[in-house]
Amino acid sequence: MLTKLLNTLKPKQLTAVQHSEGPLLIIAGAGTGKTTTITAKIALMVEKDEIQPEHILALTFSKEAAGNMGRKVGELLGEERDVTVSTFHSFCAEIIRDNSRECGISDDFSIFEEMDSAIFFYSEVGIDVRNATLYANTISKSKDLNISIGKFKEYTSERKNLLLPFAKENDWENTYHDYKIKLNTFHLKSKEQQKADKADKKTWQEFIGLYDEYQKYHNFVEAWIKYEEKKTSINALDYGDLNLLALEYLNSYGTDELNSTYRYIIVDEFQDTNYVQFELIKKLTVKKQNITVVADSNQTIYAFRGAYSNNIEEFKKQFGITHDQVVSLDVSFRSTDKILRVSHRLIEKNYAEDQIEDCVLLKNHESAQGTNVIIQETMNEKEEARKVVEMIEEHIAAGIPMTDIAVLYRTHAQGRLVKQALMMRGLPVTVKDDTDFLKQPEIKTAFSYLYVLNNITHPTARGTEAWWRLFHYNNALSSSDSIKIAEYIKKNWISFQDTIYHHIDELGLSDSGIETIARVKDMVKNLSEMSKLDISDLVLEIYDRSGLSRQFAHLDTVRMREALLNLSKLHDVAVAFERTKRRELHDFVDYLEILDEMGGNPPAARIMEEDAINLMSVHSSKGLEFEVVFVVNMAKEKFPLTRGGKEPIIPLEFMQQYKDLFEQDLSASKLQSAIRDRKREIKLEEERRLGYVAFTRAKTNLILTLASEYGGNVRDPSVFLFDIGFADLVSTEPDEDGNIELDDMTYLIDNDIKAREIVKDNELERKKNQWRNLVIESLDSSDLEETIHNMLVYQSLKDGTVGKYRDNLNSNWSTIDPKADAEEILSAIGSGGNGLKFNPDTMTFSVSSIKVYEKCPKQYELQNILRMPTRASEDSTGAMNLGSFVHEVLEFAVKDKITTKDDMYKIADELITKSKWKGVDFKRAKPMLEVFWLRNGHRIKDNLFVEKRFSVPIGGFIFKGFIDRIDLLPGTDNEVEIIDYKSGKFEPSPDDRSKQLLLYAQGFNHLYPDYVVRRLTLDMLAKDKPRVYELQDDGNYTGNRVKPLNLDVIEEMADTAGKIAHDYEHGFVGVGDEGVCKDCGFRLYCGE
Repeated sequence: MLTKLLNTLKPKQLTAVQHSEGPLLIIAGAGTGKTTTITAKIALMVEKDEIQPEHILALTFSKEAAGNMGRKVGELLGEERDVTVSTFHSFCAEIIRDNSRECGISDDFSIFEEMDSAIFFYSEVGIDVRNATLYANTISKSKDLNISIGKFKEYTSERKNLLLPFAKENDWENTYHDYKIKLNTFHLKSKEQQKADKADKKTWQEFIGLYDEYQKYHNFVEAWIKYEEKKTSINALDYGDLNLLALEYLNSYGTDELNSTYRYIIVDEFQDTNYVQFELIKKLTVKKQNITVVADSNQTIYAFRGAYSNNIEEFKKQFGITHDQVVSLDVSFRSTDKILRVSHRLIEKNYAEDQIEDCVLLKNHESAQGTNVIIQETMNEKEEARKVVEMIEEHIAAGIPMTDIAVLYRTHAQGRLVKQALMMRGLPVTVKDDTDFLKQPEIKTAFSYLYVLNNITHPTARGTEAWWRLFHYNNALSSSDSIKIAEYIKKNWISFQDTIYHHIDELGLSDSGIETIARVKDMVKNLSEMSKLDISDLVLEIYDRSGLSRQFAHLDTVRMREALLNLSKLHDVAVAFERTKRRELHDFVDYLEILDEMGGNPPAARIMEEDAINLMSVHSSKGLEFEVVFVVNMAKEKFPLTRGGKEPIIPLEFMQQYKDLFEQDLSASKLQSAIRDRKREIKLEEERRLGYVAFTRAKTNLILTLASEYGGNVRDPSVFLFDIGFADLVSTEPDEDGNIELDDMTYLIDNDIKAREIVKDNELERKKNQWRNLVIESLDSSDLEETIHNMLVYQSLKDGTVGKYRDNLNSNWSTIDPKADAEEILSAIGSGGNGLKFNPDTMTFSVSSIKVYEKCPKQYELQNILRMPTRASEDSTGAMNLGSFVHEVLEFAVKDKITTKDDMYKIADELITKSKWKGVDFKRAKPMLEVFWLRNGHRIKDNLFVEKRFSVPIGGFIFKGFIDRIDLLPGTDNEVEIIDYKSGKFEPSPDDRSKQLLLYAQGFNHLYPDYVVRRLTLDMLAKDKPRVYELQDDGNYTGNRVKPLNLDVIEEMADTAGKIAHDYEHGFVGVGDEGVCKDCGFRLYCGE
């Protein structure tokens, strides 16, 4: 078998395989057969060179890659041959377990993944959600780069020393707040005074920047220390510890045993190694430098995980690599030459002119040219998805198996529309790494029961949310009943639980609504009697008593099986949680909420269909290949991404990529500019490598798609398209067939608007659609028999079998009998009542509610009509509560017309003791109060109203709101200034400013038509100056260095109110945009 394999190798592959002694660097381009080369090399070392298999160690990065390599070696050598093939982390974990006493840890240690560390920070160290994930990521990357906590302490100490010339350490906080206040009131000074204080202003800004930096690292170091202490106390290690502890052990106790055991080392995907892993490699080769590394710098796509830049060059230096010890595999067994040339044009942009020779152009092993790379443009993102589906269907019709077709995207959100379009056509899909376990309806339902049970003993806002969940999944209440409950809760300020247990007779619910609520209450009562069970047992009881375990077992479909697997997975999560020695329900509920809030959503169960289209992110596609590859969203800000997630808080001085900048004698401003440029350069190069990986997944067909518009906004094509010659391509004249072709590429544009035409299109689906239409048509006929016949035929086609419908109808007639519901509806109509009839006299609108609707109509219904509770109302940072506290202090201060700053602080001191302001950080509030006093203290005497409520008719609808403050302008008797306080760090958009301020002006004028609203002010207490608009003779409100307020927004808000009125009677629809949905607190109700 080995001889046969060797005969298939290309000359350079054979050279690499036959090299066994000494170091070797294999540069393996995409699709050049590196796995075949590695496994053949191992087999030849054992069979021909008679090297003992136990002396060979092969290291790679993923369990999947290690398993694949081990399997192939086993096929060549036989399963009994003991070659060690492992991931770096598994290998290091074994070293630690075998030497646990020397490593200072018990051998039964548990291992934290990064999300486990984040949750540990939140639950055990007390760090808020945002910083918990940031700290976990920073520690992980720091350990991979061998940046110790000691280095962070030194850096923090250096920041501290920079602050000492400004003030004594115990005065820093007060100085910080004092300087912030001075900056935010600097605009109040005269121009002469501003000029005189220019140097002071620079000092304030410098101190504030240094103090922010110091606090950031001081807080992080303190948290890291506590994290390590608590982690050690429970005998746990994180992934970064595995590599570090193994390296520390080898540094302390030597490498003799390992060096005698492993004499030949092979490292796959070497370009993805981090600093510590490279150090481990050095230790493994201390005695014998029989090491082969396989790398491709063009596929380094894991820098975000700590991959060590320039490691290929470092390897050459460390092992003195000569020209003869480098083998470049430049023959691709995967892609055609046209795909390879286009991919090369992309990746060569990552090379400087003097390095361009290092960028090897791969060639197809059979010199197959293949078809042109297609660049397909459409009008918008929905049409892009539609076109992708149509092109996929063309490839399927041409005989390409669906499993050999892939759609790649930069982020999961970008793949959602394509997935929906494929499913609408009845095409099976497989989504790799789609992390949506917690979004599955069956899991949401199970959570609802857990949360409700917990709420009985631990009442929380989220417990109330769970009641709503429960009644809008399997136990659906009608819309009219839901609205009645929501309105009662709003009117009486009581909880959902209190409402349905103690006030149900006052709600006026339908008979079916009362019955539904009674049934759920009985179920909850029975389950609450079992709440002392272990959580995993309680989960099983919920499945049984709620019917979840049976609901998904009666049909043998893929979706039903996946639902059952998801329920099984939730039980496994509960069992794993119990192993942490925590068995309280409220702890488990907290854990699930933290997991969800942190984005630690594991993948849902997916039954892989034998023949399905593959959807995945570009990162997930590495190492895979397909006949046909679509890369979607090739547009600006889509791919490449120029902004990523939150960066780890590692000082750039510690990062190899930036060291040269800090070694130069640059001014502070030039250094910051150079850093920004370097960041953009690094980001773009990594994104370009991702693009290269995506392109080179394709064997014969590569299609790059883009839309002219995304979200209604025009988008330029991706810079990557211009890298490969898009500008020249689109300016080329079409050939006689109308095709635009140039340099291995074809440009196509589809201006059709027909995304809505996508429907499932197979014989069964067509028949189902026909009979569904017959059911709908026969509903208005007078032939009852025909209606029932059509409905039962459709049900049979949907079920895939003919059921015993007559027996079912007879045995379940009591629940089918329409008499009660029909009589109730007819009675309601006869009395003129209609729970879903829009009434403009009772339904009002505000700027915030209009904004919600414009963002997502479904969210408007959930938030403003049903008033569903949501985790969005719980602000973990306390920013919303802080703003409300400041507003209330200022309301009382102005209302009482205080005359001194001390009076204001007396009000604040009194309010802060009230329970509703528990948790408010007064230190954060104080600077805003100081700024308020300096800006407004002398004007309080001119106040007319505070917290003025108004209602104003606009376009047939009622708009309402509260105005923070109205002052009479000095020297006038009928001109006023409307002032709105803003306590956040971010300024409202121009559109939002216009809506809010102009509505306030119109509302006030409606109440007091004799007054003129001369001035509109946004007093942004956390910013350096307020935003002020003055009324001009032409009716416009203009400000300094800013666009005038847009007077058209009032009419636009009335138009939006009309749309809301329509949707109230006809139904609200979600936007279905992942960009909107992912951060929406109401997404749990939508089933998206």
